[in-house]
Amino acid sequence: MVMEDMLKDFLLGEHLLLVGNQGVGKNKVVDRFLHLLNRPREYLQLHRDTTIQSLTLQPSVKDGLVVYEDSPLVKAVKLGHILVIDEADKAPTNVTCILKTLVESGEMILSDGRRLVANPASVRGRKNVTVIHSDFRMIVLANRPGFPFLGNDFFGTLGDIFSCHAVDNPKPDSELAMLRLYGPEVPEPVLQKLVAAFGELRSLADQGIINYPYSTREVVNIVKHLQQCQWRKGLLSCSRVPLEWKKAWLLPPFDFCHPFKIGN
Repeated sequence: MVMEDMLKDFLLGEHLLLVGNQGVGKNKVVDRFLHLLNRPREYLQLHRDTTIQSLTLQPSVKDGLVVYEDSPLVKAVKLGHILVIDEADKAPTNVTCILKTLVESGEMILSDGRRLVANPASVRGRKNVTVIHSDFRMIVLANRPGFPFLGNDFFGTLGDIFSCHAVDNPKPDSELAMLRLYGPEVPEPVLQKLVAAFGELRSLADQGIINYPYSTREVVNIVKHLQQCQWRKGLLSCSRVPLEWKKAWLLPPFDFCHPFKIGN
């Protein structure tokens, strides 16, 4: 359903913004979406140290010398590719705000002095001016603001210039069908208990009892791990490895182990 709504807005020429918790499958949705459209893409991942210069220029080493090349953003603009910007909420607001100029006014000045313009008539033989390709689109991925992701409110800052879509964890039936593909040898009752347990964890996160909103990514990692190990050793022992690093997010007195007991 999300991809259908994305397609409608994409065909209208809109730039897309996908917002959702970490691990709900935003990248998977975009990969499948662009695969079905058969459109080439450029990928750009932002972080807290992203600057305006790094957003437009990309350093690389050639023959022992550091040279600066066009970033994926500039390449997508020139070639008419789809620019996928991941972790957009991690970058400083003053950096991501330059995207607003690109989308709204169709112009952008690069750090090396070049200018991107949407109107070909604006070139008129001027040097260092590049026309924005008519097929250029942006698909931006962002986590929801606040704890525990600690990102900026990208939706509140730039949401008005994008066509926004919320991405959530799949429904239990859909999640169970997906887990069967990742773990064809894992018994069905085990997969059902995993889906039920993670549904309970997400409900507890919504109620504020635990801090981390466990997503589809974690349960997929458990099933992949079960597929590789002997699941008869017990689901608890197999699930401890992919979830061990997240146990600090859980608050007592919730018994995290109880939902995963499957017996001998």
